[in-house]
Amino acid sequence: MLRFVLRRIAGGVGVLWGIVTLVFVIGFALPINPARIIAGRNAPQSVVNSIHRELGLNRPLPVQYIQYLWHLVHGNLGQTYATNQPVTQALGQRLPYTLELVVLSVIGELVIGVGLGVLAGARRGTGWDGASSAIAMLGLTLPTFWFGLILLYVFAFRLGLLPLGGVGSAGWVVLPAFSIAFTNAGFYTRVGRTSLLEALSEDYVRTARAKGASHARVVFNHALRNALRPVVTMAGLDFATLMGGVLVTEQVFGIPGLGTLAWSAILQDDLPMLEGVILVIGLVIVVMTILTDILYAWLDPRVSLSTAG
Repeated sequence: MLRFVLRRIAGGVGVLWGIVTLVFVIGFALPINPARIIAGRNAPQSVVNSIHRELGLNRPLPVQYIQYLWHLVHGNLGQTYATNQPVTQALGQRLPYTLELVVLSVIGELVIGVGLGVLAGARRGTGWDGASSAIAMLGLTLPTFWFGLILLYVFAFRLGLLPLGGVGSAGWVVLPAFSIAFTNAGFYTRVGRTSLLEALSEDYVRTARAKGASHARVVFNHALRNALRPVVTMAGLDFATLMGGVLVTEQVFGIPGLGTLAWSAILQDDLPMLEGVILVIGLVIVVMTILTDILYAWLDPRVSLSTAG
């Protein structure tokens, strides 16, 4: 198992290096002149040239790349063009909001989706099965932003039970996290139901039933662990997707997270900020992928054994 973990970590480091290199190359290729943005549109060319030299943009590309890596290793992502604030400071202020939203959304997806999937699989062919499938299908058909607006209108505007957006009040994350969780939980329901039904048809389950185990014991003690393996993979991928895909939800609920920060950086041609957001999201995705692989190997030790050779 240790060897498996070390190999996954080494692979993650390689992926991170690839992301950093790709971000550098794309940033260099974009038709953006950092010196002109910093100096201002009406600044004389001599000022622009001076800033260009101060930023080291006149140096050979390999030298700029090595300097870029050196700064990253020391936690220096540069200064934002818009406010001259350190990028790491701005990211540190915004990242907690996005992380909290994504973590709670994924947890909500698992609770709702897996719960409905287990209920549907364990009660196959009954009304519980049909009701679970109907709720899952309803969630899949609702656009997240539209459902979020409905939640805001009902629970915040009409009933006043929760904040009407922003992050200044307690419970700010409840509505946005639930809007994401409910609309995405259907995938977990369908996969969980199918996986549980497959697990319940295995020989070891029939053996447990023959020994007199109750239906609940068979489901939760024997079949559920194997049924959760594809769900774990989905959760890891979903976490990665949401880290870079909650922009619309953040806009609807007025959340100052990474998505909002990235959109602002795009509008202002703020390249250091945009690169910083991409690198942070990439880092979180790589870490979550490694943790997902480790958890999957724990659920199925054959995975680590098959890659140990």
